[in-house]
Amino acid sequence: MLLLINGAPGVGKSTLAQRYVDEHPLALMLEIDSIRTHLGQWAELDTSRVVARDLALTLARAHLLDGHDVVVPQYLGRPEYHERLRLLASETDVRFAEVLLTDDTDRITQRFRTRRAEYARTGAEHPEGDLSDEAVAAEVSAANDALLRDAIERGVPVISATLGTDDSYRALCERLTAEH
Repeated sequence: MLLLINGAPGVGKSTLAQRYVDEHPLALMLEIDSIRTHLGQWAELDTSRVVARDLALTLARAHLLDGHDVVVPQYLGRPEYHERLRLLASETDVRFAEVLLTDDTDRITQRFRTRRAEYARTGAEHPEGDLSDEAVAAEVSAANDALLRDAIERGVPVISATLGTDDSYRALCERLTAEH
């Protein structure tokens, strides 16, 4: 299966994806931002976004063809990468599943800021550094709202992170089982 966990930055996509990977042998979590930050001069070259996504697709294809699940926890605000993932699942003859993880925007904003502070403390570079502190709340809120509208329009299952990782994971598993 190729599983896309979409959601606003800081909502908990990677935490949920890691839980899935921990419980599914040889499942792979593909963090596109992590791939991007491992490219030389990624911060100076806007093309690093496209290169990272292309590399992720190549790695996902290989892992899916070997018979393993791939989980992509990624904020995807534009539909073209959804379609590339859907096409990859079709080409590799695996199931494609997509969910939106959402939460109260104040909670998402707080997690986003906490994570950014940790990156700053450790010196880790991350694309979130592109966003000014003043813009965080507005950007997170706008992203969460737009993703929720899109998910409702496209019939994508929505999972709330409000009750914590265990309940979110249970809801994800229930959705995956119900759709299969």
